Amino acid sequence: MKMKNIKKFAALGVIGCGLMMVCSCSDSHLSDINTDKTKTQSTDPNGQLTTALLQTYGDFGLMDTYRSYITGFTQYFAGGWNVSKYAGSVHFEDDQARLVWDNYYTVAIKNLRDAIDHSADKPNLNAVLRIHRVYLMSVLTDIYGDIPCMSVNAGLEEDLATPAYDKQQDIYNWFFTELKACVAQLGTGNDAISGDVTSYIGNLDLWKKYANALRMRFAMRISDVDAAKAQAEFEEAYNTGYFFTSAKEDAIVKYVNRPYTYYDGAREYDYRVNALGEILYGQDPASPSSLICATLFEYLNGNNDPRTYKICRHYLNLKRSQIKPDKQGNVDVTDEVMAYLAGKSETPCYPGYAWYSTNSDLGIEWLSAPANDKIPTLDKLVKQDPEAGYDANNYPVRMMRPWLSIDFCQPDRPGVLMTYAEMELLLAEAKSKGWNVPGEVVDHYKTGTAEAIRHINKYYLESDNVIGEDEITTYVNAMAAKYDFTNQDEARKAINLQAWILHIMNPAEGWANLRRSDYPEIYNRASLDYNKDFTYDDANLETPTRLCYPALEKKYNTANYQAAIDRMGGKDDWHHPLWWDKNPIHTKNYVIPE
Repeated sequence: MKMKNIKKFAALGVIGCGLMMVCSCSDSHLSDINTDKTKTQSTDPNGQLTTALLQTYGDFGLMDTYRSYITGFTQYFAGGWNVSKYAGSVHFEDDQARLVWDNYYTVAIKNLRDAIDHSADKPNLNAVLRIHRVYLMSVLTDIYGDIPCMSVNAGLEEDLATPAYDKQQDIYNWFFTELKACVAQLGTGNDAISGDVTSYIGNLDLWKKYANALRMRFAMRISDVDAAKAQAEFEEAYNTGYFFTSAKEDAIVKYVNRPYTYYDGAREYDYRVNALGEILYGQDPASPSSLICATLFEYLNGNNDPRTYKICRHYLNLKRSQIKPDKQGNVDVTDEVMAYLAGKSETPCYPGYAWYSTNSDLGIEWLSAPANDKIPTLDKLVKQDPEAGYDANNYPVRMMRPWLSIDFCQPDRPGVLMTYAEMELLLAEAKSKGWNVPGEVVDHYKTGTAEAIRHINKYYLESDNVIGEDEITTYVNAMAAKYDFTNQDEARKAINLQAWILHIMNPAEGWANLRRSDYPEIYNRASLDYNKDFTYDDANLETPTRLCYPALEKKYNTANYQAAIDRMGGKDDWHHPLWWDKNPIHTKNYVIPE
């Protein structure tokens, strides 16, 4: 790993705090750091915490990895150019895959490492810095596998030019030790956490609960590879009494409602808006990013999930705003499309296919657009502005595909770290494994599923568009009736379908838990054949289980890179499962319609 001078990136914590007015830095502090940013010799660890927290979901510069690979491997989205070109065609490109690695290491991890070293006299802040470092390291190791972790988090005097790649098993053991130590440390000092831009705003008890909740998440992650260790860690964290018991305790990073900044903002370390929603919305109205994958749509619609048409919408959006999602330019024609279909099936995109794709061999024919007058709003817009092109270039065909609702793409949507809904689903699975936690599997499942729906009510949907409690109860009871929760695999299947849906806007966790639990069943990409518009250079079309290391690692950190790939059999193989990933994801073959 070729890492730059620590002073340069330590200064980014100050720049980040100065730019991001959502942080809790005092006016006097802002005045001090804005005097001469380029000559800062020391930084406030609270400002560095702000930068690291906001970068988690606010760095547009790393989001192409999510759009191109992670949201496609999870089969949340399909049909957009990026997700079909890369994830959909199992085509690896370094400049798309390395971005989470590059950006987290050189900004957030760099800042956290420096801030931790300079906050020994602030035990509360020091613990919070370390908890978020664990979180970011978990994202990195669950994407790439063995990574530099403990080796880049030693004292500042250590050489960072060529860090060793720690084994994932050792990294997870470090997570457990570090989180336990942080919980014990919180509350031992009187220092305030002024740089906390999460929903916790410096509340120490909530940070304790979050740290233990992470510990329980990580325990479940390793449950197939080290069941005894997993059970012990989970139960010990639970028995502290500090874990999520309410949605009021959700751990989220807060963002603000302001214009998108795209790559320019990332270059200026401006992380104030949620860049995941930003990149799913996309930079080009003519090139959609957030078309819903058939896998997701079929699980929602097929189970009469009340979230179906809260998550999925139909739009005429050729004239949409690129400043931030607007209802005027994203004309919602969902009701008109549904009326036109009149009970006929929707046509979401399958993995690997573009929104305009056809494949007669697989029964995937060209999607015919309705005549303009069949969609009254389309007809009206074309007549009002015939030069706009609403009915040109097959845009009416695109209208017929379900999209991610723009409610999920607004700049101020939360950056989800962990939720009470996930906590209840973890408890359900822990109980199904026979671990010593109270309650019944089905009851934890029902609570987790209901809370997952309330989660989108709370954070994404407008107040006049939320899902009612009666609808939630009906759905939860109907889904619970489909499974035998006394059967461990049946329970695992039921629980992790709901976890997968919950994590749509936390796709790194969605992908990690999909690989760990092997549910829900997703489409076997190989059964869907090729699309002539994309590059196919991998003979194995099965969905990869990790991303390859950045190409520059081989050049600049040769010995440690080689040691890591030797542990994979001598090849940087993105089909090689991670240490905790013991079994393949359950898949289903595409069936040609009759």
